[in-house]
Amino acid sequence: MIWHDVECGAYAADLESWEELASTISGPILDLGCGTGRVSLHLARLGHEVWAVDVRRELVKELEARATAEGLPVNAVCADLASMDLGREFDLAIAAMQLMQMVGDERARGAVLARVGAHLRPGGCLATAILDGVPEDLRGAPAPLPDVLELAGRVYSSLPVDVAADGGRLELRRLRQEVTADGELNESEHGESLWVLDAGTLESEGEAAGLTARDRLPVPAMDGYVGSVIVLMERK
Repeated sequence: MIWHDVECGAYAADLESWEELASTISGPILDLGCGTGRVSLHLARLGHEVWAVDVRRELVKELEARATAEGLPVNAVCADLASMDLGREFDLAIAAMQLMQMVGDERARGAVLARVGAHLRPGGCLATAILDGVPEDLRGAPAPLPDVLELAGRVYSSLPVDVAADGGRLELRRLRQEVTADGELNESEHGESLWVLDAGTLESEGEAAGLTARDRLPVPAMDGYVGSVIVLMERK
């Protein structure tokens, strides 16, 4: 859980876009792949009711604890996005930080898109952030900076050191470092895999799941993070 906070918790380039989308609706928001609540807690602090879903139980429990501590309207649910059944519909569902590129291949994405579509009201919107580019395009991006978090006397650092195409995937490699209170340094490497996915392909897959392409919102590169694009699709 700590590395999720280190590597995801400080990212803020997309928050303005989620705020703007949330401001257009009056009902609850569905946050897909919520993690420990980077987006969920931010929107809840602005007064929105959020339903937050993640398959990792420890992250859901942590989000629930954080929301409870602040008295925020967040309903945290542990569920697989491809089979979830929350028993209600939403006007807005959010999939931040390349979630759709993490869930799997076209078949896996199709299953998730279908279940999300089933949770949207007619005219409801799915907003999905995907990486804006492939490794050849990313070479001119800002030099990566380490994600750093200090907690309980320990300092955690995660530095992106390489990204490469491997067939239909992007392989990302990070150097993780932990410095204990007495100065001991522990290092390890961590790899992540994202499926290569462009906006047009995602929109086509959404169409097959009953979702119509509506718009695309750019999220600029900043603070060592590459840019992304938020693909908006609405339920027919």
